[in-house]
Amino acid sequence: MIFSGQRERRCRIGVYIFIGVSLFLGCRASNTDKEIVARVGDAIITREDLKQKMAWEGIRPDQESEFVDRWVNRELLYQEAKRLGLRKSEDLRLELELVEKEYLIQKLLERTFSDKIQILEEEITAYYEKNKDLFQVDDDEVRVFHILTKTKEESDLAYKEIMAGKAFDKVARERSIGMFREKGGDMGFIKKDDVIPEVARYAFRLTEGSVSPVFSSKYGYHILKVVKKRAKDSVKDLMDVRDEVIQRLRVSKERSVYFDLLFQLQNKTKVYVSVPHSSREGSDSLDVPVVRESTEEAGKR
Repeated sequence: MIFSGQRERRCRIGVYIFIGVSLFLGCRASNTDKEIVARVGDAIITREDLKQKMAWEGIRPDQESEFVDRWVNRELLYQEAKRLGLRKSEDLRLELELVEKEYLIQKLLERTFSDKIQILEEEITAYYEKNKDLFQVDDDEVRVFHILTKTKEESDLAYKEIMAGKAFDKVARERSIGMFREKGGDMGFIKKDDVIPEVARYAFRLTEGSVSPVFSSKYGYHILKVVKKRAKDSVKDLMDVRDEVIQRLRVSKERSVYFDLLFQLQNKTKVYVSVPHSSREGSDSLDVPVVRESTEEAGKR
């Protein structure tokens, strides 16, 4: 997004919205005929509520028991906080007011960006060609796929399957115990200092498309496949940096759309501010300076 820390703020907003709704509405069912999954005092959660809330939070069906336990604990704490009168706290009112504003602003910006921002293929290519210096390789690097096993026998079996024509990434998913197993062994681009010496030795000697023999380290037994090599001072291919280019273009367009939106709103809404201007020197804020009315102009309104 256009703001620094925007994603973190969105996550925080989501959490506050969920907690805020739970605090003020609880989980009471409007239809007593619905199956009740749990009850705490007079608060209940139905099967329908449960499915809806788990889907909203992105929780898997097999985590239902943990979710219900968490709901019960939260409801116990909520009811105790309400009994102690904490619901009437001014801090709570201000916090929820802030959360509501931030949430609605975020939704407005998402809708505005969705309606007005489109990134075309020709824009991606043009940006890449104009800014190749941004994508220059600062040191030799290699894109490597990796299989790690506990025993040599397991690696020998994996190696035989690869030599017989089985896809390296499929073998990695089935036999590797390494941290990149779920990615088919894809480690991405690595530099010599990024990995242990045994892996670096083979990775930077092999030619593109070749597979290493089985070799060992203190971590186990390894097989590598080198997919692509990039030399220092070369320029990364567009296909390798396409997502980065799109993100850069999106940030630039979001800034422009954001500024346009604020200027439009300022032009159609009367704004009066009596606080003196603060110094903006050295500020990296993306907020548009407010067009202020003088005290005299405000008095005429």
